[in-house]
This record gives sequence, C-alpha cells and structure tokens, in this order.
Amino acid sequence: MASTPPADQFDLVVIGTGPAGEKAAAQAAYFGKRVAIVERAPEPGGAGVHTGTLPSKTLRETAIYLSGHQSRELYGVAVTLDRSATLEHLMARKNVIAASESARIP
Repeated sequence: MASTPPADQFDLVVIGTGPAGEKAAAQAAYFGKRVAIVERAPEPGGAGVHTGTLPSKTLRETAIYLSGHQSRELYGVAVTLDRSATLEHLMARKNVIAASESARIP
C-alpha cells in the first residue's frame, strides 16, 4: 500500500466528491494548488450520483420513454418492448449511468 503524503503537502483538502467537492477540487487544481480529496464512499460522486439526482432522473426518463413508446411511430420511430424486461433491467440501466458518471470524476 502506498503511503499518503503528510497533510501539510496539500493546499486544500476537500471532504466529499459530490458536486461542490468536485468543483472545489477542480478549481483549486486549475489554479495550481495541490489538492487531496477525502471520500467515505467506495466510488466518487456523492449522493447526487449514487442515491439522489442521477438515479432518480435516469429512472424518470426511462419511464417517460417507455410510456410513450406507441406514439413514437407517429414520428417514424419504431420501438419494440421486451415483454420479459423486469425492474432489475431498469435498475441495471441506472447502475450503468451512475458507474459512468463516477468514472468520469478523477
């Protein structure tokens, strides 16, 4: 396991990688500051990525898309639904979106 540099080697220590923490760390790094980030969760992103905004919006958009599948044919878009799809399939999409957003955060 690599040793962590002493705290006095950083100009800023950011607690949490939610939207505010990510922005603070990026701004400080942009201005040449040495930044350390402390996150208790196994993946970065905070509640917005893992339990709040992103998951709920992903599920909402899925529901809107699926509820209007029949009317899409009016616009020349044919959509077929897999009748065997389950809630697990929908939740898997949410997990993929959260994972990609978490991976985007350095």
